[in-house]
Amino acid sequence: MATKNNGVKKFSGKAITGKKVWYFIQSVKAEVGSPALLPAFQTEGSVTYGGDNIDEQTKMGRIIIKSTDEHSIELTQYFIPNDESIKVVKDAKKNGNSVKVWRVVIDETVAKPADGIEDVKLYPAEFGYGMPDDVEIQDGDDLVETSYTLNIIGKLQEGDFPLSNDDIAAIEALYDYQNPGETTGDYDAIRKNPVSSGK
Repeated sequence: MATKNNGVKKFSGKAITGKKVWYFIQSVKAEVGSPALLPAFQTEGSVTYGGDNIDEQTKMGRIIIKSTDEHSIELTQYFIPNDESIKVVKDAKKNGNSVKVWRVVIDETVAKPADGIEDVKLYPAEFGYGMPDDVEIQDGDDLVETSYTLNIIGKLQEGDFPLSNDDIAAIEALYDYQNPGETTGDYDAIRKNPVSSGK
């Protein structure tokens, strides 16, 4: 038989940084039309695509068959008392509910236009219902840190997550540009000046 060269396929492009991957949370009790929650000050996020195989030896050789999917998402963030996403996860743990979770790659190189929706793009995402494992809140000398694992029921499902440019700007920035005297308060408690806002 003649030798055949099928060549090689090379991929090139810019690697995605962890800062471009965001995780969103939503309670299973949230009403239809409710927004997803972005956990504040995420520091770490990881996905594990685990599962078991049936592995048996036979007279004809080894047989390996997929048995189960065991996907999980682990998140770490700094604790903010009024962060609704932490409350959603804690309540789900207390009540035995799952939470909805999305892993979204927010990078222009992978964005697609959303048909019929102006100023919105679609970003590759994975979605699942996750049962919270231990929810840990670590009170040390530094910032209070929260970490938890969401064990995915079934397996993660692939899809597209819609985001507008305004959504992304709000995600990436702690605050917007402002002129002198326009606001008062620190960056986490900005209040508009009634005079400058025309009120």
